[in-house]
Amino acid sequence: MGDFRIEVNAVGGHGCQRELGDKQLINGCGKPGCPDCIAREFVAKLKASGTSVKDALLIHWPNGTPTIVDNLVTKMRSGSF
Repeated sequence: MGDFRIEVNAVGGHGCQRELGDKQLINGCGKPGCPDCIAREFVAKLKASGTSVKDALLIHWPNGTPTIVDNLVTKMRSGSF
C-alpha cells in the first residue's frame, strides 16, 4: 500500500453555492451535471471504499484573484466569490 495522487485541471461551468463564503460549509447543489458536485461525490466514494484521503481541494481560478478553495474532505470553503 502506498500513496497516490489524482490531479485534474478542468475548464467549464463550476462554482455551485457561490453565495456561500469563507469558512462556510459547502454541501453542493446536487445537480447531476454540476462539476463541483461530481468532484465531491468522487472524493466521498474514495473514502467509502476505505481509501484514506489526506487532501482533496477544488481550487476555483487557480491563477486568478481571488482564489477560492473548497476542501472536499472537510467541506469548508476558503475565500469568497
